[in-house]
Amino acid sequence: MVRGEVTPYVVRRLAQVLVLVVFGAVMNALGPLVLKWLIDGVSGQRPARLAIGVLVGLYAGSQWLGRSSAELRALQYARAERRILRTLNERLFAHVLSLPLRYHLMRQTGAVSQTIENGLEGVRLILHHLVFTVLPVCAELLLAGFVLYRLHQPVFLGLFSGAALCYAVVFGRSARHIGDSAREAAATRVAAGAVMTDGLLNVETVKAFGAESLVRGKAGRALERSEAAWIQFYRRYARNGLAVAAVFTAFLAAAMAYAVRAVHAGRLTLGGFVLVTTYMLQLVRPAEMLGFGVQGFAQGAALLEKAMALLSVVPESRTGAPVPKTLDGGIEFERVTLRYAPGRAALESLSFTVGAGATLGIVGESGSGKSSIVRLLLRLIEPESGVIRLGGLALTEVSPGALRGAIAVVPQDVVLFDDTIEFNITVAKPQASREEVQQAVRIAQLEEFVAALPDRYDTVVGERGVRISGGERQRIAIARAALRRPLVYVFDEATSALDSRTEQAVLTGLRAAAGSATTVLIAHRLASVVQAQCILVLQGGRVIECGRHEALLQAEGRYAALWAAQHPGAAAA
Repeated sequence: MVRGEVTPYVVRRLAQVLVLVVFGAVMNALGPLVLKWLIDGVSGQRPARLAIGVLVGLYAGSQWLGRSSAELRALQYARAERRILRTLNERLFAHVLSLPLRYHLMRQTGAVSQTIENGLEGVRLILHHLVFTVLPVCAELLLAGFVLYRLHQPVFLGLFSGAALCYAVVFGRSARHIGDSAREAAATRVAAGAVMTDGLLNVETVKAFGAESLVRGKAGRALERSEAAWIQFYRRYARNGLAVAAVFTAFLAAAMAYAVRAVHAGRLTLGGFVLVTTYMLQLVRPAEMLGFGVQGFAQGAALLEKAMALLSVVPESRTGAPVPKTLDGGIEFERVTLRYAPGRAALESLSFTVGAGATLGIVGESGSGKSSIVRLLLRLIEPESGVIRLGGLALTEVSPGALRGAIAVVPQDVVLFDDTIEFNITVAKPQASREEVQQAVRIAQLEEFVAALPDRYDTVVGERGVRISGGERQRIAIARAALRRPLVYVFDEATSALDSRTEQAVLTGLRAAAGSATTVLIAHRLASVVQAQCILVLQGGRVIECGRHEALLQAEGRYAALWAAQHPGAAAA
């Protein structure tokens, strides 16, 4: 899509930019030549090639056309630049979304966001300096050299070429140091952005503990490091500018001294003197632009570097077959081991089986591996060893997108989009009708809440759902899952934010909605899993007990101890 839609448009605009660059360079190079003819004609040293009025008109016209072409070039470039940046932004965002969850768990959201922003800024800088610095300067220098050659001024041509060569040497020696400083400055910019984003994401905690000064100080130190790195970058750039100024001054003095002697000796007309000195003066503008271009290219390349590294990260595998229509919701874990870091197993040789349409309860202390089972089931992460099957089919044989379409998850920590209630529910099924949404809302016991809102389903919930309560966020997530009608429901502490009466009403609705679907209930509150056909008790990533509620109580093991702790009255009785 990107190649077919964007490339012809961009190529057409950039071709127009190139034509305008060459045209503008020709006008800028011919202006001094027309001025020479005009001065020679006025001074009477040589007969005017054309009428004085015509020469004045040609000179004024060359100046107007040169500047007009620059404005048109800017317009055409802006169109191409916006399309390139839009396309790259879409590609970077889509790529980040396609990366495995394990990658995101190891990165700060702010750092990833800042890397994308830096990459776009880097591309903009490189394109801008290519179009407005490198191409025009190179064209003007070549044309100026050609004019001097045609005027048979070998000394001035040599001085002109020598100055250009010295500029190239200075830029070449400075580019590496400027590039190193730019990379360091870009890295500190990403780090500072990550710190500030982290503070904003945790603003409620910051407010609750009065930690504004602590977080502000942390961000201030990161910004201070970034400031120092950028100052170092600009210091090295200034050194490059001083060297360029010294080269220009030396060659300008030499050219003017020789031109004065040539005029006195009669080898050069007054118009020729103006032509040569104008070209040498014109050399300073391209030289300054090239210096600015070196800075821009170095800065752009440094900013783009991390974005290109981000694009090189291998995305999540999208291979695999669709879910067969005849597939049931049976789940099987066979000796599954998962480690987030070396030496620390989240799950260790875990095995269990859930029949299609059955309800499995999973309980255990925090850190026992309950949520890791959900991530593995969705292929958000891959196990280190072992096999996971759905309906007898290994998950690796099914594409992740198709697999996740067959599973609906209600997480413990519900994070919503900064959009409407209806949008957040229909994330599970974008093509759902309003009637289907309303049915899902009734199952989640959310109907009264929505009806009481002025905008009802069009109510915006705020970033991460901060404008509504935790219980309301959780019920929206339950409605979202009910809307999908999947093969497998996974409820990860799905009712932890609800009161007991609402929890029982929601669970009753969920059981009715689940129908023949397999249900996995992960809970701290054991009352939520009492009706499960099988309950797994996890500890340290292993199954230490397995059975129905009554059998586990009679076994007087870990499950019975947890039940007694949560229901002391029942235990006493």
